[in-house]
Amino acid sequence: MLLLLLCPELRAQSTAAIRISFGDEKIDRAPMLRVSSDLALIDVSVIDRNGRPLRGLPANSFHVFERGAEQRIVSVSEGDVPISAVLVLDESRSMGKGVQLCAEAVRKFLDQCTARDEFALISFAEQVAVQSDFTNDPRAIQDRLLHVKSQGRTALLDAVKSAALLMRHAHNQRRVILVLTDGGDNRSRARETEVPRILLETETQVYAASIPQEKPLDDPTTAFGPELLDRLSDAAGGRNVGMDGFWDLDRAMRQITDEIRSEYVLAFRPENLTHDGTFRRVSVRLTRPPGVRQVSVSCRPGYYDSLE
Repeated sequence: MLLLLLCPELRAQSTAAIRISFGDEKIDRAPMLRVSSDLALIDVSVIDRNGRPLRGLPANSFHVFERGAEQRIVSVSEGDVPISAVLVLDESRSMGKGVQLCAEAVRKFLDQCTARDEFALISFAEQVAVQSDFTNDPRAIQDRLLHVKSQGRTALLDAVKSAALLMRHAHNQRRVILVLTDGGDNRSRARETEVPRILLETETQVYAASIPQEKPLDDPTTAFGPELLDRLSDAAGGRNVGMDGFWDLDRAMRQITDEIRSEYVLAFRPENLTHDGTFRRVSVRLTRPPGVRQVSVSCRPGYYDSLE
């Protein structure tokens, strides 16, 4: 049986904090066509009803459709490939003591990484700061985590936009933004509508650990965090993992790490490429594995054709 699962629309190391300002940035597109002979690559995660990755699926389980027409899949690969991850840590006042717990969760995440992975660290409250540019040394990130503290309001969209722009300097094909926040946005200058496009152009997935706020929001202009993170992660082919409280952080981080490390890479040869930089929409169909009642498939909703 085929399940139609449409993806939603929508090296120099540095340890000095860099302040981000926003203007009319010109984005250099990094189209998903990275392989010779016009092969397109797309990362796909398959999760069961309990949030666990489904591994070992045969290649003929996957079907890729572009603009409604099925494409010929050239290869399906699975395994732990090097990642470029931007870790985005909320230091706003509403986080309270939870900011220290999130910093510890980031340390544990780094402990599980490989020598070929690279990381950058962004912190944010009312302003966004790049605490570390991309580095292969987890200690450079861990040292910065010693100084986290909660204060000020929350510029979540500005932080995600900054992380996506930073991905223009990433070296690995799999690119992930990992956001740890208690949710709402009440300070950003960036608009929500502009962020998904940058995520697609830089081929970046967004994963978030959504932590409920300890106190009711006292500002009617605040964007509700869980729904905002759902929209951002859906638009980029990632996932927002909700939690019941800070005590659930380790479980959420394990789930995110398992999913990032167990994605499938589908390579297919698109038809009728025009090389004009247009966006090409993609959907994935999956043959349901025997004995599995419910699955969830995540991937980016498409890619930008390369310019000649």
